[in-house]
Amino acid sequence: MGTLRDQLFQEFAQMGINESIAEFRRKFQVKKGDRFNYKGITYEISPASVGVDGIEFEISSKIPQDELSKSVTLDEYFKEIKKIMTRQPKKPFSIDKENIIREMGDDEVKERDYVKLRYQFKDEEIFKSKALVQQASDMDTKAVASLPAVPGVQTVAGRLVLLAVRDGLRDAANETMDHLIEANEQVRQTKLKKSKKKK
Repeated sequence: MGTLRDQLFQEFAQMGINESIAEFRRKFQVKKGDRFNYKGITYEISPASVGVDGIEFEISSKIPQDELSKSVTLDEYFKEIKKIMTRQPKKPFSIDKENIIREMGDDEVKERDYVKLRYQFKDEEIFKSKALVQQASDMDTKAVASLPAVPGVQTVAGRLVLLAVRDGLRDAANETMDHLIEANEQVRQTKLKKSKKKK
């Protein structure tokens, strides 16, 4: 189960991920599970995971293979997305092309390829301990009372850290997913349009 710290970080990190998912599902078309669809491409954010190297989550998007001409392969589309995403300030820890086969019933099988990016955040990327300790010492009684109670966490600074984890993961998921959506739109506008002109 890990330490109490890991369990609490996991809980609050997942709160942040859930908030991000809810925001995207409010803005775009809702799909099954926690997925959403924007302009024909399905996107997904994975649950958060706390490990020795930090907090991780994955984002993914379906490769719009129905839009690809014969001159543009799945690998080429993937490489274009990878090129854009690895230029962002926060680079993915890993980026892969994943093939998923789903049985739809009545002997129907759907095969889809996805771009999957894994991100890893160390504590110092999410919150600044010294700043939070200072913030805690500056808070008045009313401000302290407004903080949510967390079983097992006695200090104000401890509660502020957990809120920072929640907000930090929400913002990180929002930012990385926004970049992925923009990357797909950019590749569509360049790679796919150029291939159509060649016909």
